Amino acid sequence: MAKERGLISPSDFAQLQKYMEYSTKKVSDVLKLFEDGEMAKYVQGDAIGYEGFQQFLKIYLEVDNVPRHLSLALFQSFETGHCLNETNVTKDVVCLNDVSCYFSLLEGGRPEDKLE
Repeated sequence: MAKERGLISPSDFAQLQKYMEYSTKKVSDVLKLFEDGEMAKYVQGDAIGYEGFQQFLKIYLEVDNVPRHLSLALFQSFETGHCLNETNVTKDVVCLNDVSCYFSLLEGGRPEDKLE
């Protein structure tokens, strides 16, 4: 059976969780780099392309190389039309806000902190 576009497999999710167990970064820290830091060049409105997404993963997960199948599966899982409509960008992008919300939920911490 072919894998549906936009769905991350259980094995990819397990691999992502393993990376996150060893990372000391918080989503909020990485977002600062994309908002007004050295990674701002990847931002198009509230969107980032695949190259920017790969950089986000490298920094957030604190690894030199995220396996292509994992980064591509994650990127495709975030692709939606609403970000394109809001930013007037016509190429393959994902909303940085969606990415940050997803990874924030996976981070450790109190539920009250996550709601903020």
